[in-house]
Amino acid sequence: MIESISRELYVVDVPKFIGEIQTLEFDLNTLKGVPKKFKNVVRQMIKILPIKTGNAFLTVDGKLVKKGVSHRRGGAHIDGNFIPNVTTWGGGGGWKVGGDGRTLTPEVHKLSYESKTRGMLIVSDYPACKGWNGKFDGKPNIGGDCSHIELNDGFLLKPNKVYYGNSQWIHESMPLDVDVHRTLVRINLPMDYPTLNQ
Repeated sequence: MIESISRELYVVDVPKFIGEIQTLEFDLNTLKGVPKKFKNVVRQMIKILPIKTGNAFLTVDGKLVKKGVSHRRGGAHIDGNFIPNVTTWGGGGGWKVGGDGRTLTPEVHKLSYESKTRGMLIVSDYPACKGWNGKFDGKPNIGGDCSHIELNDGFLLKPNKVYYGNSQWIHESMPLDVDVHRTLVRINLPMDYPTLNQ
C-alpha cells in the first residue's frame, strides 16, 4: 500500500536559473551550504516547517524545455528518500525507472521507497508536473516506479506554488505544451523528518 500525501502551500518567487544543482546538502536552520542566489526561495519554501533542524538537500534545475518534452522524470513515480553515499538521483543508483545504474538492495529499497518519514518541498515557475493523493494498492518498483499502480485522475501543480509531498508522494513530469524556460526547486527534508500534518 502506498499512501501518497501532498499539500498545496503558498506562492514564492522562483529565481530564473540555467543549469542544474543536484542534492546539495545544507543546514535547514542556518541555510549554510545554500548558494546566495537561492537563499531567498529556500527561506520562503521552508517557512511552513515546524522543525528546522538537520541537513536537507537542495536541487535546482533550470533550462529551456521543448514542446512535447518532459523537463524532469516522466512516468508516475515516487522519489523516496535520498540516502547519501548509497543512492543518487537524476540517473543511476537505482533512481530512474529500469535500472540506469545499480539496483538497490531490498533493505535499502525499503528504506528509500517504503519509509513514512522525510518528504520534500517543491516548486516550479511553469506548470508541468502532475501529482496524486490517496492510498493506492501495490508497492513501488525499482527506482520508485509506480507506472503499474492504478491511479485516479490526479491534479496539475500550479506555477510558483510550493507543494509539500511525503516520501511516498506519487507524481510525474508532464510533456510541455510550449517551448519554455522552466526552473524547478526541490528541497528533500532530513531522513527522520515526520510527515507534515494535514
